Amino acid sequence: MNRLIFFLIITLFPLIVFSSENMKSDEELAVLGNSGAAFRLGSKYLNGEGIEKDYNKAKYYLELAALKNHAHAMYNLGYMYLYGEGVAQDYLMAFDYFQQSAEYNFAPAMYILGLMYYDGAGVKKNNKKAYEYCKKAFDNGYKTDSITLDHKNKTIIVK
Repeated sequence: MNRLIFFLIITLFPLIVFSSENMKSDEELAVLGNSGAAFRLGSKYLNGEGIEKDYNKAKYYLELAALKNHAHAMYNLGYMYLYGEGVAQDYLMAFDYFQQSAEYNFAPAMYILGLMYYDGAGVKKNNKKAYEYCKKAFDNGYKTDSITLDHKNKTIIVK
């Protein structure tokens, strides 16, 4: 039993220390304006990756990254507002963040914008725009089995 505990301490302690050092390093870099570090921290806090979920910290770090035009951070902020994760649900804010992200060719944001237009979530329902955004997402490599494009009628078909 003592060998097992000793083995676990020796193998896990460096991982815990390394993870802790990465967090500290990312915190320092984020404050200095490194969008990648801010995004990593925001995503960890948003998803509870190796740490406890903290939506306030997630939002703080994702906003830091978004200020530096980090498309994935903008997308994650849009997600928070779309689903009310740690913030009041706000389709208009979600739409705004997804649109900013899409301007940097972030395909998942284009896809979500298409669905928002399809559903009329935060915007006036518009099948043509739904089609255009989903087509852009697919053209930029996004893959899903949830919808198909109806090229003839310029609309999407949700499965």
